[in-house]
Amino acid sequence: MNQLKKFLNNLKYLLPAFGKYKKYSFIAIFSTFFETVMEVLVPIFMAKVLDDGILKQNMSLTLTYGIIMVIISLLAMASGLMATRYTGISSVGFGYNLRNLQYAKIQTFGFEDIEKFSTPSLITRMTGDIQQIIMSCFMIMRFLVKSPIMIIVTVIITINVNASLSMVFFATAPILALYVIFIAIKTIPGFTMFRSQFDNINLTVEENLANIRLIKSLVRQKKETNKFKEESKKMFNVGNIVFGRLSSLNAFSSFVLFLTTVLILLFGGNEIIKGRMGVGELTGFITYSMMLLMSLIMMSNLLVQIIASSASITRVSEVLKHETKLKDDKASDENKVIDGSVDFENVFFKYEEDSKNYALSGVNLHIKSGEKIGILGETGSSKSTLVQLIPRLYDVSEGKIKVSGVDVRDYKFKNLRDNVAVVLQKNVLFSGTIKENMRMGNLNATEEEIINACKIAQAHDFIMERSDGYNSILGQGGSGVSGGQKQRLCIARALLKKPKILILDNSTSAVDTATDKKIRDGLEKFSKDMTTITISQRINSIMNCDRIIIMENGRIEDIGDHEYLMKNNENYKKLYELQQKGEDDE
Repeated sequence: MNQLKKFLNNLKYLLPAFGKYKKYSFIAIFSTFFETVMEVLVPIFMAKVLDDGILKQNMSLTLTYGIIMVIISLLAMASGLMATRYTGISSVGFGYNLRNLQYAKIQTFGFEDIEKFSTPSLITRMTGDIQQIIMSCFMIMRFLVKSPIMIIVTVIITINVNASLSMVFFATAPILALYVIFIAIKTIPGFTMFRSQFDNINLTVEENLANIRLIKSLVRQKKETNKFKEESKKMFNVGNIVFGRLSSLNAFSSFVLFLTTVLILLFGGNEIIKGRMGVGELTGFITYSMMLLMSLIMMSNLLVQIIASSASITRVSEVLKHETKLKDDKASDENKVIDGSVDFENVFFKYEEDSKNYALSGVNLHIKSGEKIGILGETGSSKSTLVQLIPRLYDVSEGKIKVSGVDVRDYKFKNLRDNVAVVLQKNVLFSGTIKENMRMGNLNATEEEIINACKIAQAHDFIMERSDGYNSILGQGGSGVSGGQKQRLCIARALLKKPKILILDNSTSAVDTATDKKIRDGLEKFSKDMTTITISQRINSIMNCDRIIIMENGRIEDIGDHEYLMKNNENYKKLYELQQKGEDDE
C-alpha cells in the first residue's frame, strides 16, 4: 500500500506534462472503447453464421451475417488505427513536454544540486527514463481501457451463453492473476537497481570520453575497458534476474491459455453431445474465452511495463520535485548592480549542511568599485570558493555578501549574473562557430565588439590565422583549439558582457607570461570602472593589483599591495623570489 501511495504521489509531478496533448488522449481512449465494442460483437455474429446460417443451410442469412461481420471488422480496424495514431501523438507529446519540464528544472539547479544528482544520472533521467515512461504511457492508453472492457463484456456474455462452462476460466484466471502479482513483487526492486546501474555505465563512458587523450597517453585503454566490462557485467547480472523472472510470465500465461482451451473443448464437447449447446455457441464461447485470457495477458504485460517504468517515474519525479536552495523568487527586480563594489561581512561557508568543516571561515573583505584584486594561496585554500559566492553559484552558510551595497540574495539572478563575469580555470566552449561562442556572452554583440574583445584577450591573431576566421567551427567542448587559446576565447566572451565585476580564476594558467602581460594591459584599458578579481599562482600576474589577498585554510591570512607583502610577509617574498629565479633560469 505504501509503495502504491508513493507511486501515485510521484505520478502527480508528471501529469502536467500532458498539457495540450490531453485532447488527443481522450480521442485515443474513446477510439479504443469503440474498437473494443466492435471486436466483442464479432463472435456473436460468428456463432449466428454457424448455427442459424450454415448448419440450417440458410445462405441468405449466412450472407447477411457475413456482411455485418465485415462492416463491424472494418469499423474495428478504423477505430483501432485512430486509437493507435492518437495514442502515439499523446504519448510522444507527453514525453516531449516532460523532457522540456525536466530540462527547465535542471537549469534552475545550483552547483550543489547538480553534484547531488550527478551529471550521468541526469542524462539517464532525461533520455532512458523518459523513453521508458513514454512506452508505458502508450501501453496504458491502449490497453488500460481495452482490457478491462474486454474482460467485463466477455465474462457477462460467456455466463449468459453457458454459466457452468464459464466456471473453467473462473478457475484458471485467478491462477494467472496471482502469478502476475508474485512476479510484480519480485521485480520492482530489480528495476530500481537496473536504472541506477545505467547511471554508473553513463559515468564510466563520460569519464572515458572526456579524458580520452590522457587515457591514451598513459596507455590505460585496457584498464578502462576492463572497468567498463565490470560495470556492464553488473548491469547484465541485474537484468538477467529481472528479465528472467519476467520471461517466465509469458510462458506461464501461454500455459494457462492452452489449459483453458483444452478444458473448454473437453467440457464444451460434452455439452454439445448432450444437446445443451450448439457448435456455433461453443465456437463463440471459445473465442470469448480467448479474448478474456488474452485481455488478462495484456493486463499482465501492462502491469510489467508499469513496474518497469515505476523506477523511471520515481527518478524523473525526484528531479521535478527537487527544491533548490538557490532561489530568487523573493528578490526584487528593481535591485540593479550600479557599481562593482563587493563586501564580505563575516562570511562562513560549507558545502554540506551537516558538515562540521567550513570551507570559508570569518571572511571580512571590502572591495571598492574599479579596484584590482589579486588572490594567492595554496591548493585547497578555498580561493575559487570565495569568488564563486559573488555571483551566487553557491549561497553563504552564514554572514552576507553585498554587491553594489545590496545583499546578493536580494538580486534576481539575471540582474546579478549579467554584471558579474566569471572565467574559470576549466574553460568551456560549445560546438559551433567562434562567433557563436562569443555571443554566448552577449547575444547582441556586434562584430566590431567581438573583434575588440578578442584583441584585448589576445585571441584575434590566432583566430584570423584560421581559414574561416571568426566563422571557424569548434567541436564539442571547444576541440580544435589549444588550452591557452581556449582560455583567451573565454576571457573575450566574458568581456562582451561588459561586466561591473570580472573574476579570473586561474584563467591564464595555460598562456605564456608575455601573453599574460598583454592580456592584463588590455584589461586595464578596457574599463577603468570594472572591478577585477584575479586568482593566480603566478605573482607576476597579480603583483600590479591594488591589493593582494593571501588565503590559507579558508581564511584571509594577509592582505596588502605587492610592496607591503614583500616587506611583511615572508612566505610571499620567498614565493616571489623562487618564481623570479625560475623565470630567469628559463
